[in-house]
Amino acid sequence: MMKILDRYIVNKFLAILFMASMAFVVLFVVVDLIENLDRFLNSQATLVQGFLYYLYYIPQIILLTLPVNMLLSSLFSLGSMSQYNELIACMSAGVSLYRLVLPIMILAFFISIGAGVFGETLVPEANRARLDIWRYEIRKEPRDQARNRSQLALQDYGNRQINISYYDGKRKMINKASIVEIRDNEVQQRWDVRKMIWEPDSSSWQMVGVIHRVLSDSGEQITEYDSLVYRNTRILPEDLQELQIQPEEMNYQELAAFVDNMRSIGVDARKWLADLHMKISYPFANFIIVLFGAPLASRKRRSGPAIGFALALLISFVYFLFMRSGQVLGHKGALDPMVGAWIGNVIFGTGGLLMMMLMRK
Repeated sequence: MMKILDRYIVNKFLAILFMASMAFVVLFVVVDLIENLDRFLNSQATLVQGFLYYLYYIPQIILLTLPVNMLLSSLFSLGSMSQYNELIACMSAGVSLYRLVLPIMILAFFISIGAGVFGETLVPEANRARLDIWRYEIRKEPRDQARNRSQLALQDYGNRQINISYYDGKRKMINKASIVEIRDNEVQQRWDVRKMIWEPDSSSWQMVGVIHRVLSDSGEQITEYDSLVYRNTRILPEDLQELQIQPEEMNYQELAAFVDNMRSIGVDARKWLADLHMKISYPFANFIIVLFGAPLASRKRRSGPAIGFALALLISFVYFLFMRSGQVLGHKGALDPMVGAWIGNVIFGTGGLLMMMLMRK
């Protein structure tokens, strides 16, 4: 009997989860399309480009909205059983409410694990593809501005190539860069720069801590400068800000390597360290938030599904507010990055366990 009942509860839960996920995907796509429609039109993007952009956006939307959908699924699957007295019938047969919610809790745990794997595999790849379509096909940025996980490599005027370890968009400052001038497939000159600061008045970069190398058949000539001005460049701050790789484009290992690289060049890496811990903490929100759904759904209400939907959105909003606030405080250094990433889960996990303990048996 219990296997049949477990399958019934799980199937009801998964059906609602699927419908809620698809509804949020449609909602997100429509809202984003309305917001960016003028950009698509101004860039003369084709229907195929727009379709592929939003196709690659779907994994990110699913991962982002999954906790809300998990809460909705637990509320409506158990709530419908409570509304039609199915919970009372099961409890009258000697089945405790804890036993009834057990399959949902087990399923929520495995979905959390799956969300973590999903966020480490498909989501970063899809985000890279989506942003590549946005940058190179819609906005028509040159593809010779190649990127890897830890730096930017851009082609400048005059056969010059600039390799950037990290760009600080807030300060408009480049940390550790090398500029090479290539002629006839050979490096003629190279500048190794400790930092470059954008000077808007002269539209140039002020280079600080420069080692200039001139390479020739007779050998290498090295000259050191405290500062130099880098002019006649098409490398602008707004371009670097757009090209800087984002945490959502990297999986855990790639982001961890990025953090290590930022630390090695003396950059404050707290922002990315908080994002790194969020890659682990966020998937567990799918399990923790269900701890609220089961106790709330077990109470028979006459208010109908609209109130249940509003309640799910309210709880999810407060939960995300805590998660986001902790992340921002971790970015700013007001909290340890790991504490900032996990504080929302700890608070809501404790609250959810208390609600489960107080749930009617």
